[in-house]
Parts: sequence; structure tokens; C-alpha cells
Amino acid sequence: MDYFYLFMIGGLGLVFVILQFDKQQRSRVNLLLKNANDVQPLLMKRCVDQKFNKINAGLTTDTYHTHMRNDAKQKIEASLQQIASDYNTGKISLPVYNDKLGELLENLGNK
Repeated sequence: MDYFYLFMIGGLGLVFVILQFDKQQRSRVNLLLKNANDVQPLLMKRCVDQKFNKINAGLTTDTYHTHMRNDAKQKIEASLQQIASDYNTGKISLPVYNDKLGELLENLGNK
């Protein structure tokens, strides 16, 4: 019977230590999430940079799209400049910017 109380007190002490550790870790994670809330997703940012570079390369290389008409090329260039300026001024978010660049890349490939 003496061992029962000993194990009960030891178990309660162990539960208390675990709960304190959990509380400490939860506060650290919440602080980290609060600080990382304004950080842009790195993989999406990299994908946007690659799409932007592909579009620029496609517009500047004559051998890549010889069949593309000049008016279509000018429309894509104007759209690219407008989308880039909207993103740089903060009018559109990164996911929207990524989607619009994807549409421009598809238009560049289809024309």
C-alpha cells in the first residue's frame, strides 16, 4: 500500500512536468507563428520568379516564338508590366500574382 501512494505522487509529479513543458512549447510555437505571419511563402516566391523569367525570356527570344504576332507580344508585355506594378505597389497578393503570371505563361505558349 505504501508503494501505491509513492507511485501516485510520482505519477502526479510527472504529469505536472509534462503539462508545464507542453505549455512552454505551445507558447514558443504561437510566438513563432505570430512572427512568421508576414513572411511570404518562399517556394511560391521562387515559382513566381521563375515564371517571370520564363515570360521575359519568351518575349525577348525571337527564335522561341517566331510565329507570335507583334501585337500579341505587345499585349503580353503590357499585361506583364501592369501585373508587376500592381504586385510591387501591393494591390494584389502573391498567390494572385502567381496565378496571373501562370495565365500569361500559358498565353505565351499558346500564341
